[in-house]
Amino acid sequence: MSFNRAIAKRGMRLGLLYVVLSFFLAGLGIVFSVAGSFLPADLNTNGSPVDVNAYISLLPVPIVGIAGLMAATPVSLLFVHDKENGTLEYLLSMGFDQRDVFRAYLAASLMLGLPSLVVGGAASGIVALALGRGLDVAGTILVCSLALGIAVVALVTVLMSAFTALQRQPMGMNQPLGIAIGAFVLVGALMAPLAAGSLALVFELVISAIVAAISLSLLAMTPTLIRREKMLP
Repeated sequence: MSFNRAIAKRGMRLGLLYVVLSFFLAGLGIVFSVAGSFLPADLNTNGSPVDVNAYISLLPVPIVGIAGLMAATPVSLLFVHDKENGTLEYLLSMGFDQRDVFRAYLAASLMLGLPSLVVGGAASGIVALALGRGLDVAGTILVCSLALGIAVVALVTVLMSAFTALQRQPMGMNQPLGIAIGAFVLVGALMAPLAAGSLALVFELVISAIVAAISLSLLAMTPTLIRREKMLP
């Protein structure tokens, strides 16, 4: 546990701004939760296929997820840095198993990502419930924010650790490619409910469940995916 905390602290020092901005995004999710609660109930009487009420009310889910991914980004940056400068190779030479190294960076990612996910998801859900959006909407916001956010953080960490091509920092980019995949998933969760109409709530639950299932499947495959040579410079 102390090793996990040490990695989280190093990541925090490397990208403190990411963590600070993640709480700003979590606050933005709360703002959308408040805004959704004050929308008129008959907003869609013009026959539009988009249920604006449902869509705005569920915006906190992907926004809070993005906040969690942003907070965990410093650990992904640190993983690439440690791989390139030989720190991971040193850890392996000291007797660490490659899967133990992976689990330490995953735990550090969750340590940095969970606070903004919990604060944003819980506050958005409580605000929605207090302002009369209903237990179904409030529960969906809370459950999906945590499930989608944690799943995306785990997904990015697995991809970054397992696939060498995603561990590089391409010229002209500030972060490794694996983070872009997590961001793409969250943008999909942000836009997809637009096409779901009145089923936006169900759609958000399905998206969260699918991403969580993919992340759990990849985590189960780590003995095969995470190999020693992928930790070497």
